This record gives sequence, structure tokens and C-alpha cells, in this order.
Amino acid sequence: MEADILTFREAGVGNLTCTIDLSSLYLEPAARDAFEQRWLDFLASDPGHSEVLVRRGDHITYPHKSWLPRATNHKPSLLFLFGNPAPHSVLADVYFAYEGKGVEHRFWKVLRELRFVDLFGDDEHIKERFMQLQYASPFRLGFDVIYTFPSSASKPKWSGVLGVERLFGKRATGKLLAFERQRLISAMREFLGGDGAVIAMQKDAYNAIAENDYDVRLAVEGNLRSEFDGLPVYGTPPTRWLYTSKMKDVLAAVRVQCQRQE
Repeated sequence: MEADILTFREAGVGNLTCTIDLSSLYLEPAARDAFEQRWLDFLASDPGHSEVLVRRGDHITYPHKSWLPRATNHKPSLLFLFGNPAPHSVLADVYFAYEGKGVEHRFWKVLRELRFVDLFGDDEHIKERFMQLQYASPFRLGFDVIYTFPSSASKPKWSGVLGVERLFGKRATGKLLAFERQRLISAMREFLGGDGAVIAMQKDAYNAIAENDYDVRLAVEGNLRSEFDGLPVYGTPPTRWLYTSKMKDVLAAVRVQCQRQE
């Protein structure tokens, strides 16, 4: 693995400081020039980008929230994996901080409805409660992503993981993914401790840890499953499907299967 392309430094409970070294990421001048041409457009596509991304020459530094509690209880661990964060959620230091005009994100509503957890997305103490396991749930929950780099949740050209890939280019994104996967797998092993399950709600997140490839048809049917270190991995439709009955049916079935594994 090429050295120092992407580094991670602990920055308090549930937080990392991430740094991308562009000089190591782009060894060919043409690829670097192409990135620079895309950079300003990407930066301007969401006001949150300039608030969370600090650019100093060859280095881009930004924070990441890794909600993998070290606290333990008697309940099975259940890790939710997502694609990448939106800048407004990075600023708030909360997963799925809000959507629309500041309303609670559907993610938290659906998790309550399906009895995964009783937390409210607009609770100012949500991170502290999450990390200390101070909530009603049949599980010990963890949240993380496959790509730490944030991108807009509302600008189609630059949104989600596809926006990250468009910004850096496929080859460079593949280099970043190698470092992200190493980070994620190490964190997963520490959090799961050989017991529990994983719900991957995005294609790249699933592919990074599963033994088979993501298939949206199987995901919609509730039949996308693999293993990570011998633990079950469930693939779901993308997060944007959260309010659909198909997504809720898949998540509800996964919850029942995970509870049966206790």
C-alpha cells in the first residue's frame, strides 16, 4: 500500500482527524490537474464543504465521526455501515443530523418505528447517549462509513459516494478505498469482538467487507447476505429508500434475525 495517502488520527471520543496527501495520491501531473479543475466546483456545490474541509497546499484535512462505542453490555453488537457523510452532519458531529429545513432525519424515525433504538436525531445529547449505550434497544449499536470524505446530500452531481469518485477520479478513489477499508476493518474487529452482525446500507460499504458482491435485486428481496470474520453481514437497499415499505420490510426482517442470534 502506498504510504501516507490517507492518514487517520484520533481526535477524542468517537472522532478522527483525516488527512489526504494529494502529492502521494496523484503521481501523474495530468491526473492532478484534472482533480484541481474539479475541486473548486465541488467545493462550491455545498456551503458545508468549505466549513469541514481544510485545504493547505497538498493536504486536505477533515473530521470524521466513528460511532463505535467502547462501552459494553450484555446485548449483541449490531454495526450499521453507510457510504459517506454529508457535510452538515459532519459539522453537527451527528449521524443523519437533519434533512430538509432542519427536520429530524427519516433514519432516526425509521429506527424507532422498527424498534432498533429509541434515540431522537435532534437530541442535543444524542452522541453522548449513543456512545454510553444509554438507550432502549435489543442491540449494542455502532455506526461507521466506508468513505470518511464528506459530500453534499442535495447536489446530484457531487452527492454521496459517486460525488467522491467524481471528484477524485476512479483510480485515485480506489487508492483511498484501500486505506479506508484497512481503517474500517480494524475498527470493526475491535467493536464487534467476534460477536454480532453488520447491516451495510450502501453498495461500496457492503463490497468492502463481504465475501460476495452487492446485488440490489437481492437486497430488495431481503436475500443479500454474506459474512465478515464469520459474522453475518446483511445488505439492504440504499439509505434513500428508507421511507419505502420494501426497505422497512428488509430492515424488520434483519432485526428479527439478529435477535435470534443472541
